Amino acid sequence: MNQQRKFFVLLALSANFAAQLFAQKLLPVSVAVSTNYQLNGVAVSHDDRIFLALPRWVQSDSFSLGEVKDGKVVPYPGGDWNTWRPGPDEENRFTAVNAVWIEPGLPDALWVVDCGQGIPHGKKLVEIDLKTNSVSRVYHFSQEEAPLGACLNDVRIAKGHAFLTESGLGAILTVDLKTGRVRRLLAASSKTKAVPGRSAVVDGRRLLGPDGNPPVVNADDIEITPDKTWLYFGVPMGGDLWKVKVDDLLDDSLDEKALDARVLDDGPMIPIGGIYMLPNGSLLLSDLEKHALQLRTPGGKLTMLAQSKWFVSPDAMSLDKEGRVYIAASQAGLIPACNQGVNGTTLPFRVLRVTLPRDLLKPALGAK
Repeated sequence: MNQQRKFFVLLALSANFAAQLFAQKLLPVSVAVSTNYQLNGVAVSHDDRIFLALPRWVQSDSFSLGEVKDGKVVPYPGGDWNTWRPGPDEENRFTAVNAVWIEPGLPDALWVVDCGQGIPHGKKLVEIDLKTNSVSRVYHFSQEEAPLGACLNDVRIAKGHAFLTESGLGAILTVDLKTGRVRRLLAASSKTKAVPGRSAVVDGRRLLGPDGNPPVVNADDIEITPDKTWLYFGVPMGGDLWKVKVDDLLDDSLDEKALDARVLDDGPMIPIGGIYMLPNGSLLLSDLEKHALQLRTPGGKLTMLAQSKWFVSPDAMSLDKEGRVYIAASQAGLIPACNQGVNGTTLPFRVLRVTLPRDLLKPALGAK
């Protein structure tokens, strides 16, 4: 089946399922993790281990990467990795973990993204072997690849490379996992930048920083299609969802202008904390304004799957082998940077869980 026909068949099937789902009740929401540590990312392994990103936004004395054991969040993987304080050895300690990810098809590797914004040597991508619970490799970033004001945000893995959004200044970074070579792409493009003046409105309150202006968060959300053809990215406060072919990002012959021209607009996006691509090509969206989990079909149609008062700044997601999606409720909209300088977060912080209908978990027709 050619790619165009495959797309339209997938579009029809996804739209049909969305219509059926719309007539049904919202899916129930349960609490998978409750903790006093602020979290913004979650990754669930094939053997049901739960890992958390702890970004230290309002808890400077927190450790920054945790695993849930017997209902409690404990430092992971041990050693010196969670002992960082401002000062030396930033390269070998977690400073402010912003994302954790287990790539489908690579079940024994946990990828950890250390934002490192404002920390000269803090930016890094760390691969951890889940069989041995030890660090396999650390990928560092130079000042040219990730300047001081940059923040490594999220990651996906495809074709022997890591692809990261950089939300501090706005760019897409690629990392050759064999050689460690880093390329900083689309740094001059408006497509990796927040929409000026735009912010989310949550419970009637516009998210604003200490200076009264909307917080500026650039390229943040990222996903790659199951066939590893397209990479999607966007900004959290709303704008457009962009897509670009993975092969174009890996093509050294394309200069910035030529690459930018190949980044396509996939339609408008609501303010979101995270995205997750399902096997059928639809996207799960963590809806900031409606405290909800939304489904976005390849054609752009939105259907609300679940809604709860616990979805306070829902952020990154992970899917387990039983078809349950885990959503980190970060309360990011209540931190001083988004709440006019006031820390409005409250304990506990939660990871929520929603069991998805089986039809959503089926691979796209013709997918390999």
